[in-house]
Amino acid sequence: MSDLRAEINRLHANICSGLADPTRILILYTLYERPHNVGELAEDLELPQPTVSRHLKVLRERQMVLAERDG
Repeated sequence: MSDLRAEINRLHANICSGLADPTRILILYTLYERPHNVGELAEDLELPQPTVSRHLKVLRERQMVLAERDG
């Protein structure tokens, strides 16, 4: 039972840290509408591209978004 509690605690920490920044939540809502590339997200959200890339990295690490290469 302690292994299960430890796993749940890890999952909880992972999800909460992924959603800790309101910008990341905004990115998730935007991506829910349709896929975007980093440039489109930056333009739609009126944020610098490096900022969007940094937030996407956090979301990818937590498996909250998937990266898809085109080209």
